[in-house]
Amino acid sequence: MTLSFYKVLPLEANLRATPRLLPTNVLTQLQQGQLVQRLPAAVNQPSGWLHVRVEGMGGSGPVEGFVKAFLLQKAPSVLPPSAAVLPAVTVPPARLIPPGPVTRTQTEGRAFSLQEAGQPGRPGPTAADKVRQLTRILEFLDVEHSVRYRPGKGLTYCNIYAHDYCHLAGAYLPRVWWRPTALAQLLAGTPVSAQYGTTVVELNANSLYNWLEECGSIFGWRRTFSTTELQAGANAGQVALICGQRTELNQPGHICAVVPELPRYPAARHGTEVTIPLQSQAGARNFRYGGYAWWKGRQFARFGFWLHD
Repeated sequence: MTLSFYKVLPLEANLRATPRLLPTNVLTQLQQGQLVQRLPAAVNQPSGWLHVRVEGMGGSGPVEGFVKAFLLQKAPSVLPPSAAVLPAVTVPPARLIPPGPVTRTQTEGRAFSLQEAGQPGRPGPTAADKVRQLTRILEFLDVEHSVRYRPGKGLTYCNIYAHDYCHLAGAYLPRVWWRPTALAQLLAGTPVSAQYGTTVVELNANSLYNWLEECGSIFGWRRTFSTTELQAGANAGQVALICGQRTELNQPGHICAVVPELPRYPAARHGTEVTIPLQSQAGARNFRYGGYAWWKGRQFARFGFWLHD
């Protein structure tokens, strides 16, 4: 059977869960030139839409959805992107070595990872153990009271809190990342040390979205397009994130953790489907447990959900 492929025409096109123009059914954004495989039409699919499958979306498996037909152009028959053999790429994590202890009681040192005596981790070994350990990490970070995450002077620290949560849980989410010249040297096999402002720069939430999409799978992150799967992962002791990138990149994006549910703090559901996962965040308002569907706001150009074992 010959596979039928199309390529995306505009700079971006929305992949939707259903063939309707709704603000609530966007799965992700496809980029100009990206290939999609056409699938048979769904039941009651209206005209003007194509049912498609997309490969390689930030470490996830194939994703199916719907795109307006005028946004796509027929492409020559090619092998699916997943069939391409790509060379293995090894990029080391970027970490700054702190000159001394870095604690939750400090406002300086936010470019460094936490380094406190007795800080908790997520060694497991069972899923139940990991859930308890994630809850202990949340208690330890104490986002509602710790000075490190306190907003002020127009600044918020969602990226710092998300990094600290992941760092203690053993999932790499960069606080700093390699500059292009340093990254090119590393890919060429030249050793590079992390030096602030010279070889590495800090990442804000907008930049973390790009990093998760482009590099996350190298470091064990897997993208999902289901809030139900995202919450289930957190409930099984996985590290879970939601990251949103602003349309105006000079405005702050947002990133938060999705955390294991507790009897007092359940996720919101419609039947068996999770509509709003249980979140923990720093930002304009810091909370250990809570959340709403902030990523659906029109100020966000794109968003994504990620899991790490």
